[in-house]
Amino acid sequence: MAPNFYIIFGVLGLIFGSFFNVVIHRLPKILDDKANKKTSKSSVLKHLSYPNSHCPSCKKTIKWYDNIPLLSWLLLRGQCRYCKSKISLIYPVVELITMAFFIFCYMTYGLTLAIVVWIIFFSILILLFFIDMTSFYLPNILTYPLIVSGLFFSLFGFTEINITTSLIGSVLGFLVFLVINKLYKRWRGIDGFGGADKLLLAGLGGWLGYKSLYPIIMFSSFLGLGFMLLMLLIGKNYQMETRLPFGPFLILSSLLVYIHLYVYPITFMRFFYEL
Repeated sequence: MAPNFYIIFGVLGLIFGSFFNVVIHRLPKILDDKANKKTSKSSVLKHLSYPNSHCPSCKKTIKWYDNIPLLSWLLLRGQCRYCKSKISLIYPVVELITMAFFIFCYMTYGLTLAIVVWIIFFSILILLFFIDMTSFYLPNILTYPLIVSGLFFSLFGFTEINITTSLIGSVLGFLVFLVINKLYKRWRGIDGFGGADKLLLAGLGGWLGYKSLYPIIMFSSFLGLGFMLLMLLIGKNYQMETRLPFGPFLILSSLLVYIHLYVYPITFMRFFYEL
């Protein structure tokens, strides 16, 4: 009987999603410790893999049967087996989203080289989305590979974006936020964007082309404004100086652009590509 590749890629997505949770939880702390020279100079990968998974509240090591992606969280009802402290909903959400993207890539690209290309793209975006959302970090260890891989895959024809369009998109993506931030800093005396936002936009421009920068910036600005208004409505005190992770909005907007370019043409999006 032929293997069911939907199930195979779904399981792979859950496994990778479980690993992504480790990266999302540990990488910001590792980078903080390295910046403050509180840790050894050993590789980031070594710090990610040690110590074994444990409850952040009671510090007890999590047994393998309590670490099965998604299933263990459901069986434990989102609680630690030992101290009954809540396990963040982010863990199963990351696993489900990763599983969905893996299945989507198989459904869209089949067993071709393209599936590897786009799994890499979506995997980096998932990591950046949740790391920025939870810790205000867009680590260079992820943004640089996003830029390089976008240019590399365009150069060798693995995406539908040619290398010229990709290179211009990457350079413009970097420069747009660099200039905006310098102008904002001159006006307000503080940074308007995190230093890594321009690297993220450079990576997105490299993957999706320079014509995608306009809709990505515009829609992410609307999303950011909408989020702030929503927070104000529910009583949060947001001001111009309040820190807001902008990376997730850039990533959500880039997914809309991806859908238009590769999945289904969106009528109102055509305007940006006819300029």
